[in-house]
Amino acid sequence: MLDRRARGSLLACVLVGLSLASGCDSCRPQQQADKAAPIPPPKHDPAVVTGSIRLTPGHELPKYRPEDMERRVLAHVQGGTFPDVCSPPKLNDRTPVRLSPAGTLTGVMVAASEFTKVTPRDPIVHDVVIKDCRLTPSLVVAQVNDTLRMRSEVNYPLLPTYGANAYNETLVPGQSKSHRLDKPGVDNVLCGFTAPCGRTDVVVIHHPVYAVTDASGNFRIENFPTDETIKLSAWHPLFNEANVSVKVGPGETKNVELVLTPLPPQPETPVTTPAEPDKTKGG
Repeated sequence: MLDRRARGSLLACVLVGLSLASGCDSCRPQQQADKAAPIPPPKHDPAVVTGSIRLTPGHELPKYRPEDMERRVLAHVQGGTFPDVCSPPKLNDRTPVRLSPAGTLTGVMVAASEFTKVTPRDPIVHDVVIKDCRLTPSLVVAQVNDTLRMRSEVNYPLLPTYGANAYNETLVPGQSKSHRLDKPGVDNVLCGFTAPCGRTDVVVIHHPVYAVTDASGNFRIENFPTDETIKLSAWHPLFNEANVSVKVGPGETKNVELVLTPLPPQPETPVTTPAEPDKTKGG
């Protein structure tokens, strides 16, 4: 039997335990009470790489050919016209990379490679929207297992598809189509058959260490791998690749500049219309 003093001590410990307090030293071994709390591992501030892309002096901005701007769904259907609900085609519709007021290039991919560690991220959704019969943005860079979601704000049944073998289905306002980007590579979103809608190039890579230059021609890559000499590349389907080596420490921000040279232009293929049969002849 416990005397009154012992019962009071035990009751006090029980009450303290139920209230999630630190505990009662008289109710547990001394070595447990003296056990030190684990020390968390040291945290390293993430590194950041910023920069801009410039055009090689003496070169003009490259452009896509007309046949590169429309999906040829049927062999005999090509060269569709813009619907009346959209503004007429413009000279710069086929020039996805533009010059900013500062003379830097917009809409160019910048991506890292040749590193051993990276901060992972969860899959995200990349929206591609048709406005005024034109796809925007002109370039999407994604990580494997991200999702590409296409939608239209044009009151016209457009037919956007991702990849040459995609399922063809018209898209009207209020609808969307999604495609899981399950493998790396370069492909595009185009419209065909009903009307053109411009072009969006899609680049899928294995990691999230990338960026696309914004309307000011600048880029910023967060969580850049640290303490490694890393290859940083600028690229677009209309340009040759440019590279620079970068090494940053934890918490450091480094600014770089790359220069891109356009690929040689390809000859344009004239759009041909099948000839009408000669009704004056038999057969």
